[in-house]
Amino acid sequence: MALRGRAAIYARQSITREGSASLDVQVEACREAAARLKLDVVAELVEAPSTSGYSNRGRNRPKFRELLDLIRRGEVDCVVAYKTDRLSRGGGPGWAPRVDAFEAAGRDPDRAVATTDGWVSEFEIGIRSAMDREESKKTSDRMLAVRAREAKEGKPRIGGRRPYGYSRDMSEHVREEVERIEEAADRVLAGESMWSICTDWNKAGVPTVTGKAWTVQTLTSILTSPRIAGFRTHRGKVVGEGQWKRIIDEDRHDALVAALAPRESKPRKGRTYPLVGFLVCGKCGGPLRSLTRENGGRSYACRKGPGMGGCGGIRIQANGLEAYVRDLICGMLADPVTRAAMAELAPASTPGTTSDALTDLHLRRERLIDLYTDGDIDRATFRSRQARLDEQIRVAEVDQGNGPVALPAIPASFDELVAMWEASGIDFQRRLVEILIESVRVDSAESRRRAFDPSRLVVHFHA
Repeated sequence: MALRGRAAIYARQSITREGSASLDVQVEACREAAARLKLDVVAELVEAPSTSGYSNRGRNRPKFRELLDLIRRGEVDCVVAYKTDRLSRGGGPGWAPRVDAFEAAGRDPDRAVATTDGWVSEFEIGIRSAMDREESKKTSDRMLAVRAREAKEGKPRIGGRRPYGYSRDMSEHVREEVERIEEAADRVLAGESMWSICTDWNKAGVPTVTGKAWTVQTLTSILTSPRIAGFRTHRGKVVGEGQWKRIIDEDRHDALVAALAPRESKPRKGRTYPLVGFLVCGKCGGPLRSLTRENGGRSYACRKGPGMGGCGGIRIQANGLEAYVRDLICGMLADPVTRAAMAELAPASTPGTTSDALTDLHLRRERLIDLYTDGDIDRATFRSRQARLDEQIRVAEVDQGNGPVALPAIPASFDELVAMWEASGIDFQRRLVEILIESVRVDSAESRRRAFDPSRLVVHFHA
């Protein structure tokens, strides 16, 4: 006997708990219901676990959106769900997109939705949608009350990803992660930056809970979390002591929170100077360093002061210099003769080798100087870390060869090169500079006019 309609099965589970129908159970029950109703199942749409049917009225459910597309295109005549609340718990507004889609496709509203109990009429959908929304609100209120009570009792909030330093149920410490938390706390309280800790850990392959790279934001959230000090929070506020073993004591936690508090008056600087490490002072031969004025003005300067070793006699506008170097590099790389010569040279290094490590060390040293001059670390900490970085730079310079750098995949025209330069960020820019330029000497200005003067530059190219 011919089948009377094409159906899509839709399954969703917002919370995995004892007594709730799993996604597999829902799908199997819907298949049996479709067979009883003589429907041909042409699609099975299963949302990812823990997908709410209340929030955003379906807009955050990819399989629900796919269902609507199937209805609008006329590829299905009806939908089968375990219960009506699997399709929506958002009341009438939550059901409106599905009703509109079926009406636009010209389907019978009384034969558009079925559950394991049979067809659900349009009238019954209206009643059930209101009941489902009310029940969802009551469930939400009950869960909020339960969570507030559990928080006051100090019970851990178990859900989502595993907390760093603890087992999933927080009954045990993860020894390696606890050691990392203690290490990071020691380094932060000694004046070291979060950026340098994350850099070291990423290079050493230290894993995060998610397997992604360490970021300042990730590490800061761990070190300032009341959880590692043994405190339970609810809605962002500490409500008591937790029923788990702390990793750091309360005084240490307070010190970390104070040390990592945002500083509105002196925000941390990002990497915005692509020519650091390539510029040389025309007076003393020392490196030009980044310099940012209070008004936001950017320049490169031979800076005097502890650990800087400069003469203070050279400064040049950053924007003009960077634009000049950009046009120089892109013009050379757009020249077919230059590109052919570069292709014949055997690359001495590729991304991730000593050359990149040396560049990173120089950038870390620049950042260290900025931290010290801004008053973020004390003199003793600065000197200790500067000595360690200087030794690492010396070793890297000895290990690094003098051969050319591998040419990355880049376009051939000048305009395309400039566009890629602007869009790809500082790491890509430094990569292109490193290909052709060994250093740029900046000589004294002949006048005090502020306009950028390219005649002050002496560019030394790689042989």
